[in-house]
Amino acid sequence: MNFKEKESELFFHTYKRLPLEVDRGEGCYLYTTDGKKYLDMFSGLAVNALGYAHPAVIKAVDEQVRKYTHLSNFFIQQPQLQLAERLLSLSGFDKIFFSNSGTEAIEGTIKLVRKWGKKHNKKIIFGMSNGFSGRTMGALSLMDKEKYRDGYEPFLPNFGSIEFNSVDDLNKKVDENTAAVFLEFIQGEGGIVGVTREFIDALKLLCEKFGFLIVADEIQSGIGRTGKLFGFQHFGITPDIITVAKPIGGGLPVGAIIGSKKVADVWTYGVHGTTFGGNPVACAAGIATIDTVMNEEFLKNVNDNTTYFVSRMEEFRIKFPVIKEVRVYGYMIGIDLTIESADIVDQMLQKGVLVNSTAVSVIRILPPLIAGKQQFDEMLTVLHEVLSSQIVV
Repeated sequence: MNFKEKESELFFHTYKRLPLEVDRGEGCYLYTTDGKKYLDMFSGLAVNALGYAHPAVIKAVDEQVRKYTHLSNFFIQQPQLQLAERLLSLSGFDKIFFSNSGTEAIEGTIKLVRKWGKKHNKKIIFGMSNGFSGRTMGALSLMDKEKYRDGYEPFLPNFGSIEFNSVDDLNKKVDENTAAVFLEFIQGEGGIVGVTREFIDALKLLCEKFGFLIVADEIQSGIGRTGKLFGFQHFGITPDIITVAKPIGGGLPVGAIIGSKKVADVWTYGVHGTTFGGNPVACAAGIATIDTVMNEEFLKNVNDNTTYFVSRMEEFRIKFPVIKEVRVYGYMIGIDLTIESADIVDQMLQKGVLVNSTAVSVIRILPPLIAGKQQFDEMLTVLHEVLSSQIVV
């Protein structure tokens, strides 16, 4: 029985696995048990910010695992304190809660918003159309995608969805009963689509008028991926709560809710908690990741390489009419095609490059932040080969 047959026999069929059996990873590359090498420009769904086997992460994990791998959150833990200090200092926010994942951060934030809203007589929570918040019932209640919601009804009460970037819909739905508006300032699963200036301006005005909370979902776009600490920093607005996860654990599972003064005193002892959230080994890896990524020279390289990629893509857009639009926010890249993208992604896989298909027609590229011009050139060489073979070109 091969590994695919074993997987099918053992697991619920929730994942459409890639046909690769990975042996190890190094830098931006994965190596399979059959001796093949793949350039990973998807980085574990934006998790592996420093790629694979980064020495700073390995050192931090090794040192911490020799001390203790887990303590109850009844104990003060130095790795938690140090990671919290870094995230709060860099963000300028006031309080933090560590979770296991981004979805759990979303779920905890819903609880935080509801508790805040009860005090202020506000109960309606809005998410955005085409957004992605996770797989739990609270996360699904924020979303409108039937692909993920179908069959799980009924959802939580007092939730609604606003059409992303529609000022009219925003103005129509938000009022004095609104407790919070959740949004990805750059939608990842939705195809790498950024919020518009008009939408942000309208959101600011409504927030001033009605006093609701703004929640920034930075789970995919945070920790240097856009060339800044958080994606919302490109849009001239400061939210009240930030949810983060994916890259902050350096490949290990950890997420966080980061709150401003507005919500700093909402939670009291015992009203929320987690068993594994803020695992000390994951936090140690997170410290190493933050210290590496949030270095001025490191982020300069991310921004310089982004500029290089954009210049290269100009050639592609001219040569290949199948490319409808290229949307780039640092190392969050969406190449929107006039055809479905899945076949293009599959062909690139066959040629040794891993990217992702999302929103039907979008090639989603989420490189490790250590990727440089060499890796972008490798990827673009393969993309050129694949697009050149398409009859539609």
